[in-house]
Amino acid sequence: MNGIHRAIKKFRELKEMKQPEMAEKLNISLKAYQNFENGITKLDLERLKEVANIFEIPIEDLINSEDGVYISEIKNNDVGFNNSEITINHTSTENERELYERIIKDKDLEIVFLKDLIMKLDIKQVLKKAK
Repeated sequence: MNGIHRAIKKFRELKEMKQPEMAEKLNISLKAYQNFENGITKLDLERLKEVANIFEIPIEDLINSEDGVYISEIKNNDVGFNNSEITINHTSTENERELYERIIKDKDLEIVFLKDLIMKLDIKQVLKKAK
């Protein structure tokens, strides 16, 4: 079991939830839930977000682990993660590294989208004022 899966189990137990309850909240079978809590099934970013929402914690709390992966959230910024603050050490598994790389890629795409949206909104405001 790797760091993320251990964190999921830890937070589930802290919330005093049983595996069947988590499976129901995630709308999956008990076996499917057990497989990803035990590290058998890979987790994608959307599933991690769902789990974090159930636990009412930031996704970083699931990702940051004693296994050496730490992602710091930028405070007072709607963009998300600061890629310069991500550290992955040699004890991370290949699956974890792939997940972190996908998270970084997703966040980078989100940043580009938001910057484009801001630019479009700014242009619309300028055009309104020009009329």
